[in-house]
Amino acid sequence: MEIRLPENMHLNRLNESILTIEVHPDRMTFSLSNPDNEEDSYYHSISGTDLSDAFSQFQNAYFDNVFFACSFKKVQIINHLSIFTFVPAILFEEEDEEEYTQFLFTSASGKILHQYLQKQAVILLHELPQNIYDFFKRTFVDAQFMHWTALFITHCHKEPSIVAGNCMFISKQEQAIYILCFSQDNLLLCNQFECKKDHDAAYYVLYIWKQLQFDQQKDFVYIADTTPVLLEELKRYIAHIAPLQIPSLLVCES
Repeated sequence: MEIRLPENMHLNRLNESILTIEVHPDRMTFSLSNPDNEEDSYYHSISGTDLSDAFSQFQNAYFDNVFFACSFKKVQIINHLSIFTFVPAILFEEEDEEEYTQFLFTSASGKILHQYLQKQAVILLHELPQNIYDFFKRTFVDAQFMHWTALFITHCHKEPSIVAGNCMFISKQEQAIYILCFSQDNLLLCNQFECKKDHDAAYYVLYIWKQLQFDQQKDFVYIADTTPVLLEELKRYIAHIAPLQIPSLLVCES
């Protein structure tokens, strides 16, 4: 699978670019972006019947295209798979990671990775298929592995409104919805629910809103990638709804 980069993206300048590879349940995507020049960017998606098929196609693309062998400013592997959880940092010891894995991920068969979210004082544990992890670890020695949820939390935590009271952040994606809740700068909840229909997404939002006892008239919802159906459904129950801008490229700050 030969991939032709834009003419302005020269191989000898890719060391200025960030290579971002994203692992989804049914596809692999990669992008090249220059933080200092927005015009130097490229995005490519590889779909498959499932993740195994998409990953196989990605491997073919890797071996067929010489630009993957270039030195990049940064390589980040972003996991969008649904197996993840949080452990309070004060309770987490790296030498006990296997014990946590067996307790929290009873069906896990891949590589369990962990990220420290300093501002929230939690450890995010997530699973990546072992063959995918091994390939990227072997291919990109300095690659950073992270879960999209960690980037979502970091991005939303910068919003000034989280210090004022209770607020919920929503990202509705093609096959799932991410829901993130803060109370005066404190992380209350972060979860992903698999759903394709807008009415199902609205159910998860309103159920969590009720469980956390958020106020329909005072508290806020910030929503990204929404649809008119979901937006109208939420407006029936929640007074303050505002758009949430999420950059097309979220970069790990560590």
